[in-house]
Amino acid sequence: MNLGINNEDAMNTRKRKIALLHRYGLAGWICCGGHSIPRMIELLCERGFEVHMFGPRSADMLDEGVAQNVVMHELGYTWDRANPTHKWSRTILWFLVLPWLCLRCRLSGMAAVLHIDDTLPLSGWILRIFYGRNFALTVMDFFCRIYTEKHPLLQPLGRFVEWLDVKSWTFTPVLFTKVFFTQKYLAGRGVPTGGMFIARNPCNHEIFRPLAAEEKLAARERLGFSDDDFVLTHHGIMHPNKGNDWVLQRITELKEQIPGIKYLLMGDGPEMGNVKDLAKELGLEDRVLLPGWIPSEQALNDSLNAADVGIAMRIGQETDHFHMTDTVSHEMACGKPLLAVNLAGIAEIVVDGENGFLFDPDNAEEFRTKLLQLYRNPNLRQRLGTAALATSREVSDLEVCAHQVADPIIALVETR
Repeated sequence: MNLGINNEDAMNTRKRKIALLHRYGLAGWICCGGHSIPRMIELLCERGFEVHMFGPRSADMLDEGVAQNVVMHELGYTWDRANPTHKWSRTILWFLVLPWLCLRCRLSGMAAVLHIDDTLPLSGWILRIFYGRNFALTVMDFFCRIYTEKHPLLQPLGRFVEWLDVKSWTFTPVLFTKVFFTQKYLAGRGVPTGGMFIARNPCNHEIFRPLAAEEKLAARERLGFSDDDFVLTHHGIMHPNKGNDWVLQRITELKEQIPGIKYLLMGDGPEMGNVKDLAKELGLEDRVLLPGWIPSEQALNDSLNAADVGIAMRIGQETDHFHMTDTVSHEMACGKPLLAVNLAGIAEIVVDGENGFLFDPDNAEEFRTKLLQLYRNPNLRQRLGTAALATSREVSDLEVCAHQVADPIIALVETR
């Protein structure tokens, strides 16, 4: 596979070099939950590091200011977040090239490697074997468990891969987690606490923000919603643990009490077919909108603002507790009242009755009761949404989130 290299002269400087590896490419990474990455790169450059980026080309545009701070090494294929097949095909390609990329980083004298992606299985071992010791990972999703939990024949394989991953994390010098609960869980499995650092979901509040009343109305009209509709919204990759089938069941039960209930479910993924089939089976085709991936973050912000209530749902697997989730981050930044599943990670951010509502993933009655409260009380929705926005500006601030990642990396390189 060919490797395209820009800014070749920068490779020959004597600055200490840090490598960023991401399967989406830099622009794709920034657009998919990495809003603080440009500022993080600036912080590393200000400290005297030379930052290198290894990954595929991205269908998203990279800001010129960011590009000036990075030596780009682009692989010979493109990742497009709007293409539903790329999530799998490009991840397989990434696993094939990752050992080679790690070896290249080792031979070119990278002082540290950041592979702070989702928790890709066995990536810790690949980095340790082919690169060396100074690397960073993020522990968030346990994909082997997510996709083997419901398949008895595959469960032993999932448990074995997870056991191997935990072993690799015991010698990983920098582990980032999205919530503190993950650190407590990992410490209980023997991972040293000294190498774990919090890195919250960042959010650019110039992109995700509340719209003025007339702009919200225009967004609703573009999506085909009337004044009488009561719109719920969620966005993200449709993994099996997202529980969208559970939400559709609750909507069916609430049709008579909330005649105008609608569900705007944005995104795509392995469960899209099942969601479509269930919506048809339940007679919800006119109530469940499935637009796929929204073409831009600005359009996504408009869509979120068109809704009355944001929904954050997961089925309650053990590893579901390891998230804050970008859905929660974006909904709160838009000043939306949030009805979120009561998981340990989300509950670190969402306080029931203060800046949102929480419900137990096994308690359908609690979900229905709290949604009806939000439906019947516009003042309550306004109060919770205002508080959610204030929380978002504190927790997801770009400067804070950039330092949460950059500072441990700087310390790692400068002390080793």
